[in-house]
Amino acid sequence: MKKTFGQFIRSLRVERGMTQRALSQAVGFRSLAHLSDIESGKRNPSTATFAKFAKALGVTVAALEEHDVRGVIEEAKALFSRKPEMVGAFFKVIEAAKKMEAGELVGRVVGKVSRPAGPVQAKPASSGRTPKPVEKAKRTADQPTLF
Repeated sequence: MKKTFGQFIRSLRVERGMTQRALSQAVGFRSLAHLSDIESGKRNPSTATFAKFAKALGVTVAALEEHDVRGVIEEAKALFSRKPEMVGAFFKVIEAAKKMEAGELVGRVVGKVSRPAGPVQAKPASSGRTPKPVEKAKRTADQPTLF
């Protein structure tokens, strides 16, 4: 599983035999707590700090950016802003994900996704007629269920 930015920084620091104090000084932090918060995921460094981390740890900025999740978080915020109903769906995915491995979750999301079983909402007829009754979706045994 991919490490978070803080986990990645910590693992690089430990592999190189650096203390938090040494890395904090190399990056230019005034406080050891700042690096501790980054490693524990409580804070995110500015993108300007990435170059300092890269130099101090002997890696590329691109290697660090692979572990930066801010873009993904901003995309999720924008999606939820445009489509508030997605928040509930997202939490259902999180609850389901707690019960399975990452590969299984990805397979279910990118695999064949069938229409969920349950009522199908009828659209109101434009002619003023009463909408058709709600019918149950039919599922065959070979159709996977997402969650």
